[in-house]
Amino acid sequence: MTDMMIVVEPKGLGLVPWDEVGTYLVLGVAYFFKFFIIVGGSIPYVFQYAEIHHRRNASGFSLFVCLALCVANILRILFWFGKRFDNALLAQSIVMLVCMVFMLEIAVRMNRKHTAKPLRKSILNVWEVLAINSAT
Repeated sequence: MTDMMIVVEPKGLGLVPWDEVGTYLVLGVAYFFKFFIIVGGSIPYVFQYAEIHHRRNASGFSLFVCLALCVANILRILFWFGKRFDNALLAQSIVMLVCMVFMLEIAVRMNRKHTAKPLRKSILNVWEVLAINSAT
C-alpha cells in the first residue's frame, strides 16, 4: 500500500470561481437555518406525540399550553397580513399551528379513553344543565 499525495497547483485553484462557490455556500447555510427556524419549534412535540401514542395516555400534557400556542400563532399569522415579515416566520407559525392541532387531537382522544362517561364534560351537557336549572 502506497501513500498517495494529491498536489493542487495554484493555476488549478485559479480556475475555480470562488465568488460563486462562496455565494452558493452562503445561500445553502441561509436556507438550512431558515428550515431549522421553521421546524425547530415543532420537533419536541413530534417526540411528545409519539410518547403519548405509545403510552396511550396523555396525563401530564397541558391543554392550556396548546391553547396559548394556538392563539399566539393565529395572531402572528393574522399580523402578517397587516405588516409583512419574513416568510420563514410565517411558515413557522403555520407548522406550529398544525402541530398543536395534532397535539390537541391526540390529547383529547387519549384523555377521553381514561375518563368515565359521567365525568366527561361537554358543551352540550352545559346547555342541558342550564335548561334544566332554568325550568325549575
